[in-house]
Amino acid sequence: MKISRFSLARANFLRAAVCAVTAGLAAPAFAQDHAADAYPERPVRIVVPYGAGGAADLLARVLAERLAQDWGQPVIVENKPGGVGTIGISAVVKAAPDGYTLVSVPVSDLAVNPHLYRKRPFDIARDLAPVAQVGAVPNVLVVSNTLGVADARALIAKAKAGRLSYSSPGIGSQAHLAAEIFAGRAGVSLLHVPYNSVSAALADVAGGQIDMMIAQLPAALPFIRGGRVKALGVVAEQRSPLVPEMPTLKETTGLSFGDAISWSGLMAPAATPLALREKIALAVTRAMRSPQAQELLARQGTVGLGGTPDDLSRAIAEDSRRYGKVIKALDIRLD
Repeated sequence: MKISRFSLARANFLRAAVCAVTAGLAAPAFAQDHAADAYPERPVRIVVPYGAGGAADLLARVLAERLAQDWGQPVIVENKPGGVGTIGISAVVKAAPDGYTLVSVPVSDLAVNPHLYRKRPFDIARDLAPVAQVGAVPNVLVVSNTLGVADARALIAKAKAGRLSYSSPGIGSQAHLAAEIFAGRAGVSLLHVPYNSVSAALADVAGGQIDMMIAQLPAALPFIRGGRVKALGVVAEQRSPLVPEMPTLKETTGLSFGDAISWSGLMAPAATPLALREKIALAVTRAMRSPQAQELLARQGTVGLGGTPDDLSRAIAEDSRRYGKVIKALDIRLD
């Protein structure tokens, strides 16, 4: 069969076009892989959307120190408080998706606040991409010494006999929602008294004005060790290695209250390539599971985590479902 010059030219053109398209498609992938391989080539910034001194800030600073040693590049923690985390998170949402601007976000912003605030200028699920969990803080149930209960079972019995009060650092806080989960599972009704801070909420439990509170371990430890409040148990399915002598509420009551654990996750701008996020996640895991980090964190009542982007995504989804149900049942809206 005779092939015309036009047919040959057309075939050559099509082959060239296919090669060009293939090269065009491969170029971004190659560039992304190269960027991940070379990362980091300059200082990395971790934004904390709250002020210094909180659990998210502590975890971010321990992480930054370990990452800087691992990478040989400065890792800077920048506190950008305001707007219940909105200012700091918005800054990262608008940043370049190159791994050089990240945000350490507490579970409240990832799984609770999206149900409470419908008018925020960003959507966590759409505008940020998961990297890895950074660390966690167990929550404990503490009661006033004046209440005269020996364990959580006795507390529930007392609450059934007469309404008890509990404090929290605010409506919609994790402490508020965890206490409502406790009340629901225990079959009791509790009076919620919101405060403006954790310390004020704990102080009134210690003073006997409030009966009980679910609080983060680092905040509660000074009150527990000083004998100012009585700890009845960890709000988790398993004992915490930070306080192995403290039972879980499940052990003392036979009821499952789930894991009311306060944790922080490292997030990146949404378009950050998966290969780059996975590389950062490996470094986060090395950093937070190192003996040095674990020892330092244990003294503060926290524990390092790490893991993959998928691990963090699942944790967000699980806690979002858990707290979303409580928020809907209580009909809480804060905007």
